Amino acid sequence: MCLAAIHICIAAVDNPNSKSNNIYGEFLRRSLFTERQISIIYNRVVKQSSRESISAGAYYRQVKQCRIKIKSILYSILLLRLCGALDREGMITLDKIALQLDVMSQALGHSDITAGQTVKDVSTVVGKLIGTMCKV
Repeated sequence: MCLAAIHICIAAVDNPNSKSNNIYGEFLRRSLFTERQISIIYNRVVKQSSRESISAGAYYRQVKQCRIKIKSILYSILLLRLCGALDREGMITLDKIALQLDVMSQALGHSDITAGQTVKDVSTVVGKLIGTMCKV
């Protein structure tokens, strides 16, 4: 299956938590979130409060918007599952992709694969899997 291709790319990520990481950038471009929203979500999850030169009111308004968007996405996933646009196998595949990406984001070390090629490979594999999962 295509998930095996993600394994090949795992060791190639030098610094997965850096802002320059192209894999995060690629997924961000295809997501419903903005860069600031992902930054806020990440900081909240790791219990790091970082208002990044905005007022407390603006920051907490954005936190609330993030929370609402996350809940909306979760309801959307359930709705897609209920109407058959996303089946059980798709949910399992999505979980496997997330687990592999988690391993990749925690991986340290180097590989013969270039970072640019890794981003392209991972993006291609994930794109194919998501395309297969889409029943519409």
